[in-house]
Amino acid sequence: MHRNSYSLAALAAAAVPGLVPARTTPIATPDEDLDVAGIIGEQGRRVLVQSPSTTASGVRLERDLKVADALSGTPLQGVIPPVLGFVKLSEGGRATVTEAPVGRPLMLEDLQGSSELARSLGQVLARIHTVPRYAAESAGVESFTPEVLHAEHRARILAAKADGYLPAAVSQRWETLLEDEELWDIAPQFIHGDLSEESLFVSGESISAVRDWSSSKVADAASDLAWLISSLDPERFDDLYSAYRDELPTSTHPRLVERAQALGEFAVAEWLAHGVETQDETIISDARGMIADLDADLAQLARDEAERAYDEMAAREAHEDRA
Repeated sequence: MHRNSYSLAALAAAAVPGLVPARTTPIATPDEDLDVAGIIGEQGRRVLVQSPSTTASGVRLERDLKVADALSGTPLQGVIPPVLGFVKLSEGGRATVTEAPVGRPLMLEDLQGSSELARSLGQVLARIHTVPRYAAESAGVESFTPEVLHAEHRARILAAKADGYLPAAVSQRWETLLEDEELWDIAPQFIHGDLSEESLFVSGESISAVRDWSSSKVADAASDLAWLISSLDPERFDDLYSAYRDELPTSTHPRLVERAQALGEFAVAEWLAHGVETQDETIISDARGMIADLDADLAQLARDEAERAYDEMAAREAHEDRA
């Protein structure tokens, strides 16, 4: 059951004693089955109310809250808004009210234009990835072995290949990446699992809040970096990754960035699989366009490499003739 902003304000008032809603503000969320609104009280207090409209979204919300609670005793507590109250819903489940995240939702343009903000995000990512496994497991998050993660990637690529959607160059590249054992020799860590503009808030030049923990798991740290390496220009990603490494108590996997790049490419196959599964031609067309772009990039790289090899050979021959 979906609720409008007025109904959400009433839920917030019921969950938080003394809160008198004065106005509401929309909050973007990637979950269409979760109604979310920012509520501003008469005294200027700002809260965030979330109400699931389906059983599945209710399960995700409860998982989100359980993980966030487990993280409250870690260095991430400063970017996780505290829960203020709950209210049972007539159709089952419950709505939750938290302090409103400080600042505003992050936009990629913010990161592109600010080295300091990129470094702040790198530091927050490092703190996420150093959450102790016992804290993650106490929240009931799933843990995946390197073998299981690798098998999932392979199955996704093989499915795309079997459906005839992969050009030869893309197929060969992805198969070569999958066969590189060193690349996938990872130590699983706690990850957010679904980082996006909607899940991050920014205030000034700093990341002020991280939301939506329902997809968190113990898996590959490269997963949280994949969307960033695919979206940011190299200089800004270098700023982020430098701060990430500086914040970590131990060294990173020597090929973490390369694996993040690979996962960014594999995400296209995942998007394609989603389109095929849902029979959504718009998604399928979008994914095929991305694959075509990658195929064109690989063809250009091959041409550039051939030209470099030819130039080097010509230079050697010229040197030998002069000798």
